[in-house]
Amino acid sequence: MPHEAVARAGRSRSGMRHLIIGTAGHIDHGKSSLVRALTGVDPDRLPEEKARGMTIVLGFAPLSVGQTRFGVVDVPGHERFVRTMVAGATSIDLALLVVAADDGVMPQTVEHVEILDLLGVSRGVVAINKLDLVGQPRFAEVCDQVRRLLHGTGLAHAPLVGVSANTGAGLDKLRDEIVAVAAGMPPRVVRPIFRLAIDRVFVVKGRGTVVTGSVLSGAVTAGDTLELMPAGLTCRVRELQTHFESADSLSAGQRAALNLVGVDKTQITPGHELATPGYLTPTRCMDARLRLLSRSVSPMKAYTRVRLGMGTEEDLAVVVTAGRQPLAPGQTGYVQLRLRSARVAAHGQRFILRDEIASRTMGGGVILRPVSTRAAPGDATWVHALSALESGSPEDRLQAVLALAGFAGQSNLKLACQTGVDPDQIAELSGRLEARGCTVRLPGLERPVHAQIIERLAERTQRRLARFHELHPLQPGMAADALITWLARRSDKGLGRVLFDEFVRRGCVVQRGTYVCHASFAPALSEPEQRLYDAMVSELRESAFSPPSLEDLRCARGQNVQRLRRLAELAKSRGHLVQIDSSILLHADRLAELRAAVSALIEGEGPATVSQIRQRLGTSRKYVVPIVEYLDRNGFTRREGDLRSLVRHSP
Repeated sequence: MPHEAVARAGRSRSGMRHLIIGTAGHIDHGKSSLVRALTGVDPDRLPEEKARGMTIVLGFAPLSVGQTRFGVVDVPGHERFVRTMVAGATSIDLALLVVAADDGVMPQTVEHVEILDLLGVSRGVVAINKLDLVGQPRFAEVCDQVRRLLHGTGLAHAPLVGVSANTGAGLDKLRDEIVAVAAGMPPRVVRPIFRLAIDRVFVVKGRGTVVTGSVLSGAVTAGDTLELMPAGLTCRVRELQTHFESADSLSAGQRAALNLVGVDKTQITPGHELATPGYLTPTRCMDARLRLLSRSVSPMKAYTRVRLGMGTEEDLAVVVTAGRQPLAPGQTGYVQLRLRSARVAAHGQRFILRDEIASRTMGGGVILRPVSTRAAPGDATWVHALSALESGSPEDRLQAVLALAGFAGQSNLKLACQTGVDPDQIAELSGRLEARGCTVRLPGLERPVHAQIIERLAERTQRRLARFHELHPLQPGMAADALITWLARRSDKGLGRVLFDEFVRRGCVVQRGTYVCHASFAPALSEPEQRLYDAMVSELRESAFSPPSLEDLRCARGQNVQRLRRLAELAKSRGHLVQIDSSILLHADRLAELRAAVSALIEGEGPATVSQIRQRLGTSRKYVVPIVEYLDRNGFTRREGDLRSLVRHSP
């Protein structure tokens, strides 16, 4: 696609580099005024914002300096709107922290810095605003406060610039520092997966539904088909704009307005995402690494109710700590996030946790397993998998995802989302795992399955059969169809027979006719039972193609019918007898003779009637009709009117 070249270069076709700047800072420290002074655009767009002199919702403005075009996201500073601040900070490349020189560091300054650090923002510039209201000693004092606040965070080395949005003092220096910080950032490599977190949705007369947001990854062009998540609705992009300018394509680092076809405004809310179809999966359970802020007032206990801020949405969730042990302030640990409603995320995505009443930020972290299951977090398998997902190589991460997925099918797009790699890498990584014996590709199954998953199920199967033999020691084994059904229920649709055949091939289980048993199992027969068994098999062999029923055998006189039937089942499982129909048993040796005789007859004289076959076998119609029907069912002969012909199989 044309925009893939854009993605590799991290620039638009015009050669412009695109980055997102997010403001941060306490209320009334002049964030919006500074943005207006820098860009000439007023980010406060609501009448209420202008009347109150404070930002309530996210504001946006463009800033072009040289070959770099910044999309500036202005966030609220009031503590009641921290949720909105998190939504704005989610997609930023660098931060513009604004601190008023007269007030200095204030509570929301501290909280915003903590949020930026939890979200992994490590590039930024600090603007000490309202420089016209203070002298040099106060400016130096505030600079010292800021340095102490930023110590130990990703912004510890951010440059400090004194400015005045009111007089314009220091604005050129601030622009220079922003450009310098941006120049030191590595070129953006835009991944092939498109994601946009929606922060606004509205209707434009004559055009329909429009959504806006910052492009988190990938690129989009007019005409592309996207998926609205978590609703799972498909839509098409009609038009694109960025800062009121039409565009053919947009990529990561740009503000975007998308005119959509196929979805209605009522179906979309801020917080929803647009993404490449098939990439994201809605879920109410995710696993993550959480860092609790050191200034938290108390440890985080298991099953703590919180507000989860991720992307542009905030929702209620329950945190289940590893081993259900409390997480102390300043500590990190693995947790499971159980959400009130379905959300979407990708591996490596950052999040923020605030308390249930949204009065303070508690911590934040990184999503490691974006689609999880409600389990008991803390067991060794779970911890090992999350450790691999956190710090392992792409190959290790894919192995961990496959181990956790079990037999569930996963497309390359889904695997890419859960491992944090590009979809076109999945095939190569899968090949490496298969070469190492870490995964197995079962016959007829395209997707790989982790070897440990198959081994565990094989062990469970052996335990189940051992238990069955313990309860039914005189039976020849479990019905094979019953075990196949059991395997299908514990794997995935259509895999019961595949796994059964695989376990037979491996020797984990032994198939005996229509039965299956543990490899070490042999039915225990008493001496009288063994004699009766041998006599029954011998008599049926002697009877050739006119075998008597079980009850009419000479050896059956005075014997319990149930015992006879059990011994007959055992003989079938051992391959000594063959069930022709519900009442006729044929010795296995005679079956081979039967096939040979019928084959010789038809090959020598052509298609044969039942009467001809009866004469060749030297038996009666009572037996020959069930016998030829058995041959038909098993694909040896084929009926054509009153004649039977041989079925020819390809060599």
